[in-house]
Amino acid sequence: MAENENVMENEVQPQPKENKPSKGKQVGAAIKEWFRKRIVALKRAPHNIPLVYMVIVSFVWLVCLFTFSQAVDASAANYTGIAVFLTTLFSILVLALFLSAFPKRKKPNIVFIVLVFVFMVIIILSDFLYYYMETTFLSTRDPSFAAGKPFIGKSLTLSITHMVLVGVGIILLATLPLYKKLLLKINTKKVIESNDLSEEIDTSEEDAAI
Repeated sequence: MAENENVMENEVQPQPKENKPSKGKQVGAAIKEWFRKRIVALKRAPHNIPLVYMVIVSFVWLVCLFTFSQAVDASAANYTGIAVFLTTLFSILVLALFLSAFPKRKKPNIVFIVLVFVFMVIIILSDFLYYYMETTFLSTRDPSFAAGKPFIGKSLTLSITHMVLVGVGIILLATLPLYKKLLLKINTKKVIESNDLSEEIDTSEEDAAI
């Protein structure tokens, strides 16, 4: 009878509950893991930094294109329309060229990288050409002409801003080897714990598409 009671006691004993992390810790861990994967992706493809930057700059230019078209139509200055067209054309072509310069899972194409620099310089020159011709045209007109057409002054400010933004893009591309080394120094190892054992896994070779 005593043996049966011992058996029943052993069966009734509750199993110890596992300590689960709180929801706050789970959310924090998920955010931390998301940033870790982004860093891993950048370590494998650091050229995405200047690429994404130039995508944003090109998008901003296209958004402001209506202002430039108004200014060109109002001033009728020589070749300002051509300058705006060249800036728009090369702002789009430079993105396609950028993708060809850094093919996936292949070595960077030096020729295309040089062409990316050339295209960016052409964009800046086209902006400068627009600014020079527009200001030259306005200098021959009465000040009330520009005052009655505020979009002309706005287009001049935007052209200067665009030149600066593209210049920053050139700097980002030129300094790519520098911050690539800095990214590689970031620790992206993931610690996996199981019972009393812990193991560090170096995930720096994870696919950038994660």
